[in-house]
Amino acid sequence: MFMPKNTIQNKNPAEILRLPFGCPMMGDRKIMQPPERRIDMFPCDLVKEKALAFGLHPKLKGKIFLAGGLAPWVISGENSNRLHSDIDFVVPLSEMETVRTFLKDQGLYDQTHDSLFLSCNQEKIDFGTEVFLDGLPVSFTPFFEENNNLYQRDFTTADFSTKDSLVTLCLPNLSPEDYITAYALSDGQKLYCTSLEFVYAKKSRKNRPKDQRDLQKMKQIGLKENLLKHITDSFSSAVLEIKP
Repeated sequence: MFMPKNTIQNKNPAEILRLPFGCPMMGDRKIMQPPERRIDMFPCDLVKEKALAFGLHPKLKGKIFLAGGLAPWVISGENSNRLHSDIDFVVPLSEMETVRTFLKDQGLYDQTHDSLFLSCNQEKIDFGTEVFLDGLPVSFTPFFEENNNLYQRDFTTADFSTKDSLVTLCLPNLSPEDYITAYALSDGQKLYCTSLEFVYAKKSRKNRPKDQRDLQKMKQIGLKENLLKHITDSFSSAVLEIKP
């Protein structure tokens, strides 16, 4: 069921987490996958509803940060008019256990999609965890700062990719203050996200057709040019490590 524009922000987040999605459509996922593998795609309004349920939940607010191309559409309250395959949150490394505890309390936690239990992660380093809401993947991946660099971890699993993998992106001379921030929604609530400047810089490098509306919307909302340049410069020297 579609909700009228912006009304989803007034619903109880705990209730929204359990709302049915109905019949999903099929499409491609963001991560590399075998050509024969296809996954579900979902309408923008439904994905935004779930993202707000997590992002505004009292136990998670200010501890998880919405990432990716969904962010400008949640912030603006508008519809992207395209399908979305997942929801991504980035999380300070120190808050990952808070997230896992919350997911367990909600009955959402899935150990088979927790990076701590992947066979390739012998050192048991935290690369995040993922849950599924009626087929919709929702990921929570950690970031931290070290030696003036920002590190963002992520992971893929063999059921959606070619194999289990552990991913680390090192962004030099980038701080959490450059990476994460809060945006005011139409009802006055704050939603914590990666900065639109970061999302814009990342999507500009990919330059995929589906990203063009996202990029236009971020320009319309407004970008800090100095911060955008700083993040773009960091991306130009970034190091991506994938194991194994």
